[in-house]
Amino acid sequence: MSNCPATPTPERLSVILIEDDPATQDHLARVLSGSPRLELLGCASTANEAYSLLFMTTPRVALIDLGLPDFSGIDIIRWISKNKPDIETLVITAFGDEDHVIRSLEAGASGYLLKDYSSEELENHILEVANGGSPISPLIARQLLFRLQKPAAPVPGPSPQSSEAARHNLITDRELMVIQQVSKGFTVQEIARQMGISNHTVATHVKRIYKKLHVHSRSEAVYEASMLGLLDL
Repeated sequence: MSNCPATPTPERLSVILIEDDPATQDHLARVLSGSPRLELLGCASTANEAYSLLFMTTPRVALIDLGLPDFSGIDIIRWISKNKPDIETLVITAFGDEDHVIRSLEAGASGYLLKDYSSEELENHILEVANGGSPISPLIARQLLFRLQKPAAPVPGPSPQSSEAARHNLITDRELMVIQQVSKGFTVQEIARQMGISNHTVATHVKRIYKKLHVHSRSEAVYEASMLGLLDL
């Protein structure tokens, strides 16, 4: 296992880092260790090291790169979802193609970030995941929307009246505002600023939306909301 610093402080949110590039791992480890709100439990450079680390620790969030030398990070996400579902998995990668994004979310990833965030933004996204959010890079969110907006063969759907009824039975006006902002790729912090509410309140709305729509990820929520006619696409 990689030699990365740990900061054993129980008040902090526990995190593990799975990243094979030495320079990137060192940078991210320093960011995590230097945060007063995060506790870095350990680092891994391969999938096998990651499994060993996961057997020894139970972090709140696993920060996972996809391009590992032995197995894909998606395999780790799938294993965590099955064996340690209380751990939130946050992808941080250079892979922004649709295949990697969809497979990661289907495997159970709670969020998907490209490696273009500042240290403060990354820290906030990790905390967001732990609070029930699903941060997705705006570029990725837009890509998912394009995928959902591809023309499809017409199928019988609910009438405008039934869609309106579903809207009011399922989603409150405030939740509707949140899911519409989510569909545009805004983060929890950005939505909170725009709506004049706290990050925690936004995360609570997102959790309720997931529960009402019977989904487990941001992309699924956007899809289901679009099917109910809740989004102005």
